[in-house]
Amino acid sequence: MYSPPFSVRPHNAHYEGEYTDRELAWRRVCAIDKARNLKTLLAGRAVESVLEVGCGTGAVLAAVARAGVGMLHMGVDMADPSVHLDDDARAFDIQAYDGAHLPYGDASFDLVYCSHVIEHVPDPRGLLAEIRRVARGLIYLEVPCELHMRTTRDALQRTLDIGHINAYTPESFSLLVQTADLAPLDSRLFDHSPAVHAFGGSRLKGSLKSAIRGALLAASPRWAGRTFTYHFGVLCRPA
Repeated sequence: MYSPPFSVRPHNAHYEGEYTDRELAWRRVCAIDKARNLKTLLAGRAVESVLEVGCGTGAVLAAVARAGVGMLHMGVDMADPSVHLDDDARAFDIQAYDGAHLPYGDASFDLVYCSHVIEHVPDPRGLLAEIRRVARGLIYLEVPCELHMRTTRDALQRTLDIGHINAYTPESFSLLVQTADLAPLDSRLFDHSPAVHAFGGSRLKGSLKSAIRGALLAASPRWAGRTFTYHFGVLCRPA
């Protein structure tokens, strides 16, 4: 056998049960980055109604609202929306989602976004078809690009342990997007902020890591994406 089999747990079992205060804090600090990335690629495009698909605790939805993106904010998640909801997201309309059909009519939202969800989904194109159906304007998709020249089997096992059943490069994710009848408008690699790099560790180490990765990304996004795991955001519209 080329390599030992992966240890495959029940899908997304990592997200079951109560979250610790540390886990909730981690999601809040990461939410700031995700909202920033979305706003960067929107580049001033105006939207009113916003839907987040796979909103989890609602921390990203709250960060998007604080960033001034949209006026009406709604979310869906397969997990019980009442279990892990962030305090800042309790004012939003958040619905349960069966994983197959979004509970909204065609062309219902100016912006539909899905951030760090598609890597967890057994049927990515099926999800993208539903996102395309309920979007009347813009769609934003973001995933971690965990396949590069430094990727090992053990690294893939660690991401599998937190529910990542799909692994991408920027090119392979672009291929997925365009073969799901979506037309890209802009795309970009993003790094974590220094606050995320420093979470749970020292500020100095986080700042150094951010500086090294940021310098490589600024010098050559293509080589950066082949060296480290960055986040890849795509702004698109229904083709």
